[in-house]
Formats: sequence, structure tokens, C-alpha cells
Amino acid sequence: MNFLLKKIAPLFFLGILLISSCAQTNISKLEGSWKLVWINDLADTDIYVWQFEAGELTIIRYQPSSPNTPEIAARAQYKTSSEFLDAKVTISGFLQSGATGDANAMLSNGAWTIDKINNEYMRLSTTDQEGSGGSYVIREFERAQ
Repeated sequence: MNFLLKKIAPLFFLGILLISSCAQTNISKLEGSWKLVWINDLADTDIYVWQFEAGELTIIRYQPSSPNTPEIAARAQYKTSSEFLDAKVTISGFLQSGATGDANAMLSNGAWTIDKINNEYMRLSTTDQEGSGGSYVIREFERAQ
């Protein structure tokens, strides 16, 4: 029995280490620009790009009528962390631009889980979204060029 325990314990800890490193890998893919797939408001034809860079999140809005004149819709700070199986991004200090009122519905301060991320697609989820009443809220993105 003792021999079997000595054989299994290293494999168990190796498994935990691999799972933890997967969360760290997800966090490393977060930096850069992500185009929001915004299906919550079909009347909103604007394009929103979330830029994650060095702890600052900037939401940029592109309007179809003037696609070459982007506006900063909001700014916030973010921190990343890994919790056993999950990679998290915690957003704080959300400040919406006075000129663009649409960003508020997309984002709020709180902890977001990185459900899925690769070089082309990302999905964030939270139950901290203001006004959601604790419901599960998802934001999906495509990598912006």
C-alpha cells in the first residue's frame, strides 16, 4: 500500500501542475485586441474592440458611418490570476467616456473567468455583471487584427 502511494502521489502532483500551467497559458493569450461579438443589442451596429495591454483595458468603438474615426468608449484596469483550473481577469476602475454610452452595458467591475481562449477566439463569463441579478453573463470575442 505504501509503495502504491509513493507511485501515485508524484503523478497526482504532476497532473495538478499541468492543469495550473494551462490556466497560466490562457492568461498569457489575453494581451492584445479583441473584437466583441455583441449580440445583446441587435440595433447597435457599432464595432467594439477591447484592448488588453499592461494592466489597462481600453474599449474602442468604431461606428459604421465613420469607421476611420474610432472613439474611446471606456477604460478600466485589469489583473489576471489563476485559480486551480480557472484563469481569471478582474476588472476595476471602469470609467465610461461621456460621449459613448453603450460600453456600460457590456462591462462592469468584477471577476471574469476566461472560459475559452486561443489565437482567434475568447469567451469571458461572470456573475458579477451589474444589473444581472447574479445571472451568468458571457462576452465572446474574435481576435482583432
